[in-house]
Amino acid sequence: MVILTTGTFSPMSYRKKDPKPRIAITMGDPRGIGPEVVAKAFARVHLSKVCTPLVLGDGPILAKTIKSLRLGLEIVEVGEQPQEVQPGVLPVFLLSNLHARRVPEGIPPEESSRASFAYVERAGKMALDGKVEAIVTAPVSKEAIYGAGIPFQGHTEYLAEISGTKKFVMMLVGKRLKVALVTTHIPLGAVPKYLQEEKILSVIEVTRQGLLNYFQENEPSIAVAALNPHAGEGGLFGKEERIISRAVQRARQKGISVSGPWPADSLFHRAQRGEFEVVVCMYHDQGLIPLKLLHFDSAVNVTLGLPFIRTSVDHGVAYDIAGRGVASSRSLEEAIRLAAHMARRKEKNKSLAGRRFTLLDSKHLTG
Repeated sequence: MVILTTGTFSPMSYRKKDPKPRIAITMGDPRGIGPEVVAKAFARVHLSKVCTPLVLGDGPILAKTIKSLRLGLEIVEVGEQPQEVQPGVLPVFLLSNLHARRVPEGIPPEESSRASFAYVERAGKMALDGKVEAIVTAPVSKEAIYGAGIPFQGHTEYLAEISGTKKFVMMLVGKRLKVALVTTHIPLGAVPKYLQEEKILSVIEVTRQGLLNYFQENEPSIAVAALNPHAGEGGLFGKEERIISRAVQRARQKGISVSGPWPADSLFHRAQRGEFEVVVCMYHDQGLIPLKLLHFDSAVNVTLGLPFIRTSVDHGVAYDIAGRGVASSRSLEEAIRLAAHMARRKEKNKSLAGRRFTLLDSKHLTG
């Protein structure tokens, strides 16, 4: 039985030594699989073990979803401040109230699109205001939101715009493979003209810093993929590798452990065996095809370069299967776990930096 209640539990005090990161989880498009994967994630995993979660979404839609899936969750309406919850509770900050008789087909498309954007808009503001340490986003339809009259190109572009971020990178993370993209959602035929030396260098630099901020302590080994077969075969199959090579050389001169351009047909095999921490790819499908081959249900989309942490599922709204109860919540679960890990890593780095400053300051004062 689904119960929608308000303020029925009190926030538990955070542990001072190891506070759980506060994470805002957007529900995604109400007409897509977002409500289903959010509900399933809370039913399958006790998320409060790794974070303090808060779903930004629609209570009635989630309630109907939970009921149809027989998940046995209790929905609790809360405010903007994330609160500790017990197993079996889904805390929701209500930002829409669609009240559709049938889910998802009974939800008006334009209202659904506007609601999905409202969740992202509020999550971004919460992150900028320091109310949460991370955002995890369920899928939305860029086309549907744009069709509703909102100039929206995607989560990544919107969050970069509101935070004033000029240099950002879309990186996909799996257990055995990470890929960072130089170009994302553009036609394949347009990729060569977008491969500029400065852009490739920027992606290498942002990716390196992101890995050091959130994933590892040691200097990461970065591989850069070629665009053309056989890395251009000395110019026989294309000349874009000359641009890529110049960017790689400039990055190496800055002390970055990077190599390439490598032929893409063998590079991903080398990377998934552990030779490289990440592969910088020239276009969307160059990176996404091998990644999804290895991590179809578990990969996570990470936006590097933002002043806050943002992870996402690596799949779309899947209107064709919405409401059928067959969508997997694994990518969302992994996105939440990874966001929590990244937040803890960021906090640890801040603590280490503070200690190093204190030690240096002490030596200066006593020297």
